[in-house]
Amino acid sequence: MKVKVKVFAMFRELLGTSILTVEMKDGSTVNDLINWISDNINSKFKNEILDRNRNIKKYVKVLVNGRNIDFLEGLNTKLKDGDVISFFPPVAGG
Repeated sequence: MKVKVKVFAMFRELLGTSILTVEMKDGSTVNDLINWISDNINSKFKNEILDRNRNIKKYVKVLVNGRNIDFLEGLNTKLKDGDVISFFPPVAGG
């Protein structure tokens, strides 16, 4: 299956692009995708997304088809062909 990955701000700089198309095995999860990106594009990606307990960092947002994975199955959210996964880094403003 193929999924589209969108990354924003510092994640875009880390990966050198804002959109990726990734081919994954059927039944892959968000966690599998994070590992794939870290293994194949930039090993630092996983450490920017996950904390030391391997949970999504507090202010990082991950969406699958526009839905926050906090309201799905978290890192165990299964992906399907054609899904769009978006990674938003922490932001601050004022």
